[in-house]
Amino acid sequence: MGPIFFSMFVFFAVITLCFLGYFMYTKAQTRKEQSQRINQVVNYSGPTGIIQDTRIQTASIKIEEGKKDNKDEKAQGSAGIRRDSRISNIPVLNFIFSKISSEKVGSLKILIEQTGLKIKTGEFLLFVICLSVIGMLLVDLFLKIPFAGLAIGFIPFLVLNILKQKRLDAFITQLPEALDMLSGDLRAGLDVQAGIRHIADEFSAPIGEEFAKINVEIGLGLPISEALGNLVKRMNTMDVQILCTGIIINRELGGNLGELVRSVAVTIKERFKLKGMIKTLTAENSASAYLLMGLPVGLFFLLSGMAPDTYKSFMADPMGRGAIYGCVGSMTVGFLIIKKVTKLEV
Repeated sequence: MGPIFFSMFVFFAVITLCFLGYFMYTKAQTRKEQSQRINQVVNYSGPTGIIQDTRIQTASIKIEEGKKDNKDEKAQGSAGIRRDSRISNIPVLNFIFSKISSEKVGSLKILIEQTGLKIKTGEFLLFVICLSVIGMLLVDLFLKIPFAGLAIGFIPFLVLNILKQKRLDAFITQLPEALDMLSGDLRAGLDVQAGIRHIADEFSAPIGEEFAKINVEIGLGLPISEALGNLVKRMNTMDVQILCTGIIINRELGGNLGELVRSVAVTIKERFKLKGMIKTLTAENSASAYLLMGLPVGLFFLLSGMAPDTYKSFMADPMGRGAIYGCVGSMTVGFLIIKKVTKLEV
């Protein structure tokens, strides 16, 4: 077993070094591109149009020659926003992954943005592929189950959803206080953009980061309705939808926006209280779900240690392995059913 573990160690070390080298290279390339774009802006002078190209996270800009479409336009040209839509910084990977359904890639891109991770979709997909191949080799080597290790590739997606939910909960927790501040700014006579900038400056991530993205988008020429729509995509909750819809309608039809924001803040606080009551009442059932899922697994490993020969022959028999797969599947289904019953939307 010594050579096998040594080979595994060397393999993982090489993979780790390759990933570190890749991320360092992409980071250096990104900084180089940003410096070139800034230098182009600083050294640029002329009547042609400026198209500001920004990533939301870095707010970088670049210049592109343009033509005037209307004689009545000003000599300086017009401003707009064009996002960096590349799936990967590596041209080959960008070409390969761009052939995948744009809807699926777009959904994955939004999911990564919702987690707050500063990685591209192509980098994540490359990591998933490498992890799946490594898992397949290890499971086939030790358990002699071909292709079963490919299921390990679903772990990064599970981690993304966990990080997304954690960040969303943190955002909703900060939202009432942020809305109180926005309501106060509006009643004091400030406009919506000034209130958004105030929240971005005063609050930490995730809400400060998200409102900073809105401020950057508005500052670079994106309509406030579209900027708020992007916030709804990243933070898709009922509270954010109500807030953004109210702001957009108020700007079109008029009304007391400060009072609307304050009402949304009060509603969110009341929902927090109701969620706390529901969580207390369903805590016992949730604990039962984890206990029923973990107890059989713990007993299996405990009894395997006490009688290794018995369970070794059980694992070697095809019917024994089939029974284990059936148990794992039924426990998983039962766990999901219990979680679904105890999860109540407020």
